[in-house]
Amino acid sequence: KLEVRVRKYENLPEDSEFRHEKYRAALTESLMSQDEDEVSEQGQKTGRFISHAGTYRSDLMSRFLAAVDEAVDPHPPPRFTARVKGDSKELPLLAAKKFENRARRWMVSAEWLAREENKKYDSPSFLLDNGRAWGDPKDPEEMLAGQKRVKEQKRVIAAKKRMKIEEMEAKKKENGTKK
Repeated sequence: KLEVRVRKYENLPEDSEFRHEKYRAALTESLMSQDEDEVSEQGQKTGRFISHAGTYRSDLMSRFLAAVDEAVDPHPPPRFTARVKGDSKELPLLAAKKFENRARRWMVSAEWLAREENKKYDSPSFLLDNGRAWGDPKDPEEMLAGQKRVKEQKRVIAAKKRMKIEEMEAKKKENGTKK
């Protein structure tokens, strides 16, 4: 599904509001809807998938993905699996180690995020600011690089403190045994 959406995104019409590079961040595996096999009344698989989008999706994210899905796939696969839009599901945002796999603020509904049970997702492991293309002062990569730099500086300071304490304890022992 992701590969198809990337091809379709790159094939959006020139005049599409979603052709801007700032929307590309939404095309990541962790943000794709969940699919399940469609089953007939007789309990047989139909060969189609039902896609369930997360209720966390913002209107803008939904409109973006709808525009991408409507675009023509320039290189359709030989065997296409049909997908049917199903009901939205209450899904969590996924935490990701790589920042490119995390959701951006524009992708997540502010109302969904404001609910008490979802406030835990309003942290950098799950959700990043949008970046300069959206009017933010910095891109998420810059902010994370700064955080890593501060973390490394704190680690160096802590190591120096430990060495100093160990030196002081060694001197105390040395001075204590001379008496």
